[in-house]
Amino acid sequence: MNLSQVFRRKVFWFFDILNRNDIRKHYADIKELIETPSSQSAKDRKDNYLEKILQHAVSTTWFYQKYTGYNSISDFPVINKNMIRDSFEEFKSSKYKANKCTLISTSGSTGAPFSVLQNKSKRCRNTGDNLYFSNRSGYEIGQKLIYIKIWPDNYKHTTILSKFWWQNIVPQSVFRLDNNNIANLIKRLEENPGKKSFLGYTSGFEKICKYLDKNNSGSIDNIVSIITMSEALNDYVRTSMQKYFGVVPVSRYSNNENGIIAQEDRGVTSKFIINTASYYIEVFDIDKDVPVHPGKLGRIIVTDLHNYAMPMIRYDTGDVGIIEMDPNGVSYLSSIGGRKLDLIYNTKGEIIPSHVSYKLCKYGDYKQFQLVQYGEKDYLIKLNTDKKVDENKMLEEYKEYFGQDANIEIQYVDEIPLLSSGKRREVTNTYHSKS
Repeated sequence: MNLSQVFRRKVFWFFDILNRNDIRKHYADIKELIETPSSQSAKDRKDNYLEKILQHAVSTTWFYQKYTGYNSISDFPVINKNMIRDSFEEFKSSKYKANKCTLISTSGSTGAPFSVLQNKSKRCRNTGDNLYFSNRSGYEIGQKLIYIKIWPDNYKHTTILSKFWWQNIVPQSVFRLDNNNIANLIKRLEENPGKKSFLGYTSGFEKICKYLDKNNSGSIDNIVSIITMSEALNDYVRTSMQKYFGVVPVSRYSNNENGIIAQEDRGVTSKFIINTASYYIEVFDIDKDVPVHPGKLGRIIVTDLHNYAMPMIRYDTGDVGIIEMDPNGVSYLSSIGGRKLDLIYNTKGEIIPSHVSYKLCKYGDYKQFQLVQYGEKDYLIKLNTDKKVDENKMLEEYKEYFGQDANIEIQYVDEIPLLSSGKRREVTNTYHSKS
């Protein structure tokens, strides 16, 4: 650890004490609850967190007061973005003034604005979560962090840049990753020998890797941590980032309204450690509000244990996944998919694995690709490539997945644009979004 990093680390913890944020206490609590999940102390504390937020919700919010006589969390309904958006005031706790809380807003993947309030302790909890899970991947406070996402237009403002400086964050817009910007980024990485970490969208890292492929680049050995977020981490990005930067990326599952829900265990693909210190996670049937057995795909339902300003109990994230149990009885997510409306169905109406889109890669080298279901039996494969593929073989294989009666069209395009959120969907279902 160099002097600059030591200084920034000391500054961070100094301000934590000065502002009475208790981030250090949150960090220690998160670490203990996640790393010793079977201890009686950890179990009791998590049960206490759940009971406290349930009791707080029924006694301080209009929406939850009707559940005052609850016996357990199973007596509470599943909620979603639309319910909170339509009854925003009813979800607010009477114990917290809005001007003392932080309003967290997001456009969401559907483009519809969505906001929640978070109290100060919840914000500090999120910071503790961030530090803990980043540390699990190799990052330490004070390291230079290249952060690739969609940045607001005002991120160049002096006060924001000052905050970035002492946090050692290098903001990189996912919309500004053309060849020149990538070349400049790589040059800065090579010229500065200090340890660095990456955090960002998979689509951003994919652009960087394709640039390095095209230029036959060598490896860069000063990266110690790579975390991808908001988009599924595909095999190409996983292997290419390891090839060029010497680090296996880990995928983080989070959202704006809650925080970090789970993160891949470093070195163990498809095992997402659930953040049980801050959330109570359930997996429900795709179409019904009933829990599914471990090993079955379902909707990811989150109860936030620390947002007292706006309790979110049994919140349907809109994402899907599979929960499993390890030999010690500790649950984890073995699979996390996109939103329910991004699931692909075969012609019989059965869900098929979303990673079927990656089978496209064996037919060519693409700049981008996308798999779309736009009808009950209608599918579109978009390819951004300079060379035509063996369409007959591709169609033959995909009829095996979708059904022999599937109508599959292959379309060559010049660009598959990012969403307004800065993310890209490799799988999307416009048919089910209409139903």
